[in-house]
Amino acid sequence: MTKLKDHPISELTIKIEHKYGSVLKCPDNDPMLIQLHKLTDKTLNVSNKNNGLKNKARRTERLIKKKAHDLALQGYTDVEIERELSVKRSTVRNWLRNLKERPAKFTRIVVAKSTGNRIYFSTSKGVQEWCGQLGYKFSAVNRGKDDSFEIQKNEIHWAELPIGAVYQNPRQHDEFYIKENNASYARGEQYYF
Repeated sequence: MTKLKDHPISELTIKIEHKYGSVLKCPDNDPMLIQLHKLTDKTLNVSNKNNGLKNKARRTERLIKKKAHDLALQGYTDVEIERELSVKRSTVRNWLRNLKERPAKFTRIVVAKSTGNRIYFSTSKGVQEWCGQLGYKFSAVNRGKDDSFEIQKNEIHWAELPIGAVYQNPRQHDEFYIKENNASYARGEQYYF
């Protein structure tokens, strides 16, 4: 490993200081000072180039992180974001750990056979609890043998859910909301049966 005093910049600096007492007292046209400027410029250029690459990498990471946040707010899961952005799931989780309210992905749709009205649920357990609250047998609804309702299995992200749709709050299965816009997840008008 090269010692600092053996480095060309250091050697020139020592020679100049020995001859003039200080680099500041050295005349501008001295060949040793000119050589010292060339070496330091080259070193600074390499350093600045590396800093430029680091800054570009940071900007790229910020853009990917923002895209991850946007996808999460549209209802995409960590696994889907991982696939979409080619980033490790642990990194995605780390980026999104401070996200307070995050829309769920809806996987079940209960359709009223008589009217065609739809209610969106994130889990089958949510449908089961809803059926129990209204006095319907979940097993009959789930198998399509109920006269009033049927279940459709479909994956729908928050952003794809139509405005005006009724959906169940996945954290509070007894709360239902009407979607007002893409930004009002679990804050819209509450819906009562």
